[in-house]
This record gives sequence, structure tokens and C-alpha cells, in this order.
Amino acid sequence: MQATIAMAPMRAGRSLKGLGIIYGLTILSCFVVNLIVKAMPIGNWTGGQIGEFFWLDNVTWQLFSLWWALLSIVSGNWPFGGIRNTVTRGLVTLAACWIVGWLSAKALYWTGLGADWVFPIVGCIFFFLAFFSFTGENWIVAGMPPHRQFFILLMLIGFCTYLVTSTSIRWIPAWWFPFIQMGAATGLLAYWTRGMKQPGRGFTQMGILFLTVLLFLWISRSVGLWDSGKAGVGGFWNIGYFTQQGWLLWFMVACSVAYGVLIPLYNWPFSKLPMPWGGLLASAFCIGLAVAVTALLKSLVGSVFSDMNEALTYGYMGTHWSFVIPMLFGFGLDEPYLWRGQKTVGSWDDVP
Repeated sequence: MQATIAMAPMRAGRSLKGLGIIYGLTILSCFVVNLIVKAMPIGNWTGGQIGEFFWLDNVTWQLFSLWWALLSIVSGNWPFGGIRNTVTRGLVTLAACWIVGWLSAKALYWTGLGADWVFPIVGCIFFFLAFFSFTGENWIVAGMPPHRQFFILLMLIGFCTYLVTSTSIRWIPAWWFPFIQMGAATGLLAYWTRGMKQPGRGFTQMGILFLTVLLFLWISRSVGLWDSGKAGVGGFWNIGYFTQQGWLLWFMVACSVAYGVLIPLYNWPFSKLPMPWGGLLASAFCIGLAVAVTALLKSLVGSVFSDMNEALTYGYMGTHWSFVIPMLFGFGLDEPYLWRGQKTVGSWDDVP
């Protein structure tokens, strides 16, 4: 049976369909969400503030919606796992998560927390979900039924988020997010930590990501896009901050084109190269693609986009669809394949 699994296949038809759906929905949903948040702001914006902060409402809504979708997915698709039809289950999950995502975003203002809490909370809940469920492979809830996994992860992540946001740490900088997508989509993180047990594997993978971020920030500083002397995202962090919105746009675009491109492509043609070189080349491709798309979006400010804020929304919206389309509907994850040198689909633990 193992011999019938394709080695580094090119599945052009399936790939083009997946990419078309992901980025078609990116453009369409961003246009609709921008109309909604301008007409009915999530934040307490009035007058000219709406035009200034609609991008924040857009980002807050789509990220909370994505987080709820991912929590359901890593918890055995609870509470929608009983829906057998994949398409129906995916559509129901999406509808529910966009509704709950809006309520979550609105709750920041209903409770009096306000806009200053958006990124601390969003950054922390994504970090801890990644730590416990993606790099951590759900080790802390392993063997539990889906409903218990869901609620235990929800409570644990909520508690950890409260602890972090109540200290000088404030929030965990999200600059690791595009790099975990590259590492997860290619399997590069799994390759580098092959043979390790949880939770050590999860700790090590997050450590690799943070070292990667430090290297990336050093490069950004060397080309004048980062100022290490600026105040960071919290009193705990002394890593500085970006110096122009172009850097932020690149980050948002990178979050939208890493997982969302590599997974529908089934990592072709990079899977033809042995690890770690294939994974590194795929990651370099994503970084370069993000640079190119960022330049394109910037060039459209003034002609297609009214300002940089609108460009930011389109740059970031792909993050949501990059995950939910493959994970809920199967594009890129539905047909198994082997990377060159890989013996078992989805694992590198049996490779020296």
C-alpha cells in the first residue's frame, strides 16, 4: 500500500482550483467585510474615525473567526463533527465561526477593554493554540473526547492569555506567525525535531521560530525597515518595532501566502528536494512571493485602494482562507504524498 503513494506529485488541476478558491474568497470577503465594518463599526468609532480604523475592525473580525475555526478543527471538528458531509460541515463551521468571531470582536468594546486589547489578546490566543495544538500536537488533551478537548483548550488558552496580558509581557509578538506556516506546511519543523517526544518537540519548534524571528528582525534592521530602539509591544520585549507600514503589509501578506500557497500546491516542486533543503527553498519562495505581492499592493494604493489601511485588509484577509479551505474542505490535505526521502506520510520520525 505504501508503494502506491505518490512521491512529490504535481496536481495542477487540484492546485489551481484550491488557489482560486482561497484567493477568490480573499478578495470577495474582504470587500464585503469592509462594507460591513464601515456601515456598522465593531469599535466605538464615529465620523472620521471609521475611515481610520475600519481596517482594525476587519482584521479583528477575521482573526477571531479563524481562531474559533481552528479551535474546532484541532478538537475533532467539535461541535460539528457529527455532520458527515465534508462540504456541509465546512460551511456550517464557517458560518458559526464568523458569527462567533464578530461577537468576540464586539465583546472587546462591550466589556470596555477597547482597541488597545485587540492585538494582545489575538496574539496570545493564537500563540497558545499553536503551542498546545500545532507544534504541541494536542499532547495536553490527547485521548480525550472532542468536546473535552475543545473546552479544556478554551479554558487553558483563556487562562494563559489572562496571565500574559496582565503582566509587563503584555502579549507575545506575532512575528512568528508566517514562519510557523512555512514550517508546518512543508514539514520542516517536524523534520528538524524528528524523534523528539511531546511536549519537548513543541518547545523546541517554538524556540526555532523565535530564533528565526530574531534573524528576520536583524535583516529588517539592516535594510532600514526596523528600529531596535523603538518601544516594542510590551515592557518585557526589547526588540524594537517596524519603521513603516510597508513592513507591516509584508508581514500580513506573508501570513496569507505561506500556508495558502504551499498546501494547495502539495509543496510541489519543493518536495522533489530532500529535507531540509526543499523546506528551506519553499520558505524562501514564500518570503519572495510575499515581497512581490506587497510591492503590487503598495503600487495599487491610490488607484485601487483608497489608502494603505485598505491595502492592509486585503493583504491580511488571505490568512483566514489559507487555513480553513485546506483544513475544512481538504484542498492540499486530501491526497497523501511523500516528500523525497520520506518513508511515512506526514512523519519524519523514522528518518535518521
